[in-house]
Amino acid sequence: MRRSSWIAACYLLLVLTPELAGAQARDPAAAEVLFRRGREAMEAKRYADALPSFAESQRLDPGAGTLMNLATCEEKLGRVASAWQHWKEALDALAADDDRTPLARSRVEALERKLPRLTISLASGKELGARVFRDDVELGPASQGVALPIDAGHHTVTVHMPGHLPQRIAVRLGEGEQKQVKVHPGAVDPSSAASGRTGATWPRTLGWVLAGAGVAAAGTAAVTGVMLLDYKSTVEADCPNKACVTQDGFDAAATARTLTTVNTAAWIAGGAGLGLGAYLLISTSPRDKARTAVAPSVSGDGFSVWCRGTF
Repeated sequence: MRRSSWIAACYLLLVLTPELAGAQARDPAAAEVLFRRGREAMEAKRYADALPSFAESQRLDPGAGTLMNLATCEEKLGRVASAWQHWKEALDALAADDDRTPLARSRVEALERKLPRLTISLASGKELGARVFRDDVELGPASQGVALPIDAGHHTVTVHMPGHLPQRIAVRLGEGEQKQVKVHPGAVDPSSAASGRTGATWPRTLGWVLAGAGVAAAGTAAVTGVMLLDYKSTVEADCPNKACVTQDGFDAAATARTLTTVNTAAWIAGGAGLGLGAYLLISTSPRDKARTAVAPSVSGDGFSVWCRGTF
């Protein structure tokens, strides 16, 4: 029983927390002072000064009356869409039998006929992450291609896409005017392209390093191969039937075994370096590289590299 009570109390707390937070954010006394300040400015026809006072008053203590004054100032300043929105909010907040309801309804209907509407469509780049902004407001896919209300005046439509410069288009709408704008991503950002090219150069650099190491290893293999031939003749002369009869034969046989190990390792290293280096250089070539293939081959007879592709 006690556990059920705790669960119910926690649930009630979770439900009421947003409302409690909203109630704590209100300040009716400050809102009243700001409302009166707004009214004084509005009566003096200083609508631009009255507007922020009404907006802050509405934030601190929302009310239909404040919304109506806010909408009136916006209407006087030519902000038709904002005024229409706030008159609608006031109408929704008013009771049906409120004396102010007819006024709010008439203003909504009158302003709706004057609403400028702007339709913005993204012509290309959506699949590549292009984003559209109308002034500071981002328009998602659902907002694109729709005639949306907007205040009369100058506006900026911006398209942002990774790897491209921002594309900005200036639009001006008059009262009641409707426009359609198709936008595209901007040109490729040179700094982004240069960065991409810089990042793509390291495989070619590694390819040259590996190829150089492969050449050095192949050179070592060639030198040790020549030396092996010299020691082989000494072993054949001093060690008939693989039985060495002189000290020179013993020394030559020991050295030949060491050189054989070095020679084999050098051929393998040379083959791997040349093969991998050639592969990286060819595969990162700006030419067609879709059908290139390089591979080293090491056998008892020596080393080889085969390559096939378009050059």
